[in-house]
Amino acid sequence: MKTKKKILWLDLWQIAEQEAWLSDMATKGWELTKMNLLTAHFKKTPPQTITFKTDIFKEPINQNPDQLEQYEQAGWKYVASRGPLQFFQNNPESSVMELHLQPIQQAQTIILLRETIKISAFYIILLLLIGVFLAVTILTLNPVRNYLKVEFISPTLQILIFIGTLFTLIKGFIHLKRLIKILQSNKRIQPATDYRKKYLRNKIIGISLITFFTVVLIYQIINSDNTTGANSYPPIPNGELSVVQIRDITESNNYKPYFYDQNSNRENYYSVTSSLLVPEQYELNQLVEVEGEKWEGKSGPYRPSLTSRKYIVLNEFLAKRLFQHLIDWQKELHRGDAIFYKTAAFDEMVVLENSVLSRKDHIIYYVTYYGKEPVEKIINELELLIMEEKQRS
Repeated sequence: MKTKKKILWLDLWQIAEQEAWLSDMATKGWELTKMNLLTAHFKKTPPQTITFKTDIFKEPINQNPDQLEQYEQAGWKYVASRGPLQFFQNNPESSVMELHLQPIQQAQTIILLRETIKISAFYIILLLLIGVFLAVTILTLNPVRNYLKVEFISPTLQILIFIGTLFTLIKGFIHLKRLIKILQSNKRIQPATDYRKKYLRNKIIGISLITFFTVVLIYQIINSDNTTGANSYPPIPNGELSVVQIRDITESNNYKPYFYDQNSNRENYYSVTSSLLVPEQYELNQLVEVEGEKWEGKSGPYRPSLTSRKYIVLNEFLAKRLFQHLIDWQKELHRGDAIFYKTAAFDEMVVLENSVLSRKDHIIYYVTYYGKEPVEKIINELELLIMEEKQRS
């Protein structure tokens, strides 16, 4: 026997629309066999004219044998349940009879559905509020990573899910209130002749959301794979780089890379990564030992270290915001005051302890150096780099 399973794109409270859709499926030769909250199952049959009606039980269907027997005696056969909704179909060979003779009585069942959704909505909103609180905390905890690692995606999605869920629940309550008002005025709910439009709209929205979340998930997986393990510390290539190097600063050429752990490249690497907001990110990390030299006070071998970064941000507006976040981050790390430098080469330049941050349009250079050389040496090299960048562009 041929079967098929279809996603239920209609909302739980769209009762008349679900009845019309199931009847339409029967005319196409697909008879309902079972349901759950998300899907409906059908079996292939000859095209039939079947009318579906819905009742709402407080308890599961198997706990209402007397009521179920009354419906069967009236010519209605129980088919499937979707949460509190119980779907019945008439015998095509018999005359159609209504399950609820009185609209007032049917209004009570709709009120029961509204109360059931209200209880579920309370817990859903509570959980989503907790999720939104955590999302906002993540967004504000380390704003720099939101630019460089796109860590804002997950919390932003949580906030969007909360807003979307809240909007859907409000829409559901309004829909049920309209149905209850019609029934309490002793009128019957009319067949949903426009169910196709609502079904198609919900389907388009649903598929769009699934596609969007899938793309985001794939992007995050790919981005995670590129920033873990050996990929995080690729070796430093020979030749010129687009960032300041130790050889540009130190006066000695008699040095070699130093590694605390010979099995790790953590101290000396050059990585090129990207994110949505900062499409080009270059980071050089160097730790060297200068042969024959010691730190001042002869406390040990002279091992200057450098971390040099270049960020090409999506636009100047975002670059200004990222630049300020980097300054704030440096202040938190060093608990020092920022010294602002005026330079013709850059729009902004700040020195905090051993770090120099500079911005020109949407390009940011960020250098941290621990060594004997003065900070002016770094500033000079940064000005040379930005001039070369202007010549290339």
